[in-house]
Amino acid sequence: MKKISSFIPVHVINKTGLIKELSCYISDVFPKDILNTIEINSIKDNVLIIGCKNSSVATKMRFEKQVYLDILKDNPVCEIEDITISLLD
Repeated sequence: MKKISSFIPVHVINKTGLIKELSCYISDVFPKDILNTIEINSIKDNVLIIGCKNSSVATKMRFEKQVYLDILKDNPVCEIEDITISLLD
């Protein structure tokens, strides 16, 4: 009998690793006051999708999106061209 992990596509495993690496990088460079209220949801086509637990933080991040793009500009993990902010349920 095969393990479930043998059925998981390689691109899903790679994306999970990419999100973990990017989350670690973000925890080092983002302002500490928002780290507990955000979560990296996904990354697709060089667009980082961040979920916020708090609507005021989401609004603040939307207005200051360029600041966060500048922070992520030199990250060693992957190229980020845009950020999408959403509210977590």
